[in-house]
Amino acid sequence: MSDSIKSQYSDHEWFEISSMPTMVGAAMAGAGKSGIIGTTKEAMASMKAIVSARTDYPDNQLIAAILEKADSFSDARERAGNYREMAVESMKEQNITSPEQFNAFMLDHCDRAIALVAAKCSAKDTEEYRQWARDVAEKVAAAASEGGFLGFGGEQISEPERQLLAQIEQRLSASIT
Repeated sequence: MSDSIKSQYSDHEWFEISSMPTMVGAAMAGAGKSGIIGTTKEAMASMKAIVSARTDYPDNQLIAAILEKADSFSDARERAGNYREMAVESMKEQNITSPEQFNAFMLDHCDRAIALVAAKCSAKDTEEYRQWARDVAEKVAAAASEGGFLGFGGEQISEPERQLLAQIEQRLSASIT
């Protein structure tokens, strides 16, 4: 079933769709100054939020296709290498050299991915895909306190994180219209 979904898109389009939640998590993790412990917590929160979509949206064939397990370790390694290569190439093409540029790139990426999904998937699957990206952003933002010392003190969600969350929400909400 997942092959039929993937076959509706070019390799580049599938990359846009499948990488969007990861890019949202990466941008969110970079929005605050969490330190090494907080950054580790945020990276783990991103991975957990991405993978939890299997159980959060069990009937969504698009999400199932994106999270399809590799057949072997070598297949997983090849997929990861291909993903990394495409991500690096995309960022090089856009001359991404700062967190602010990455955030703008990620927001545009959200627009493109949502448009691709909305064009070929049901409204329900599209909304769940959008919600999945929101879940990733929210869970990463809340994963670590910002401004404390060694993970103690500080605020749960910093002002830069709140601002980026608002931008992500705005883009995800506006992308389907």
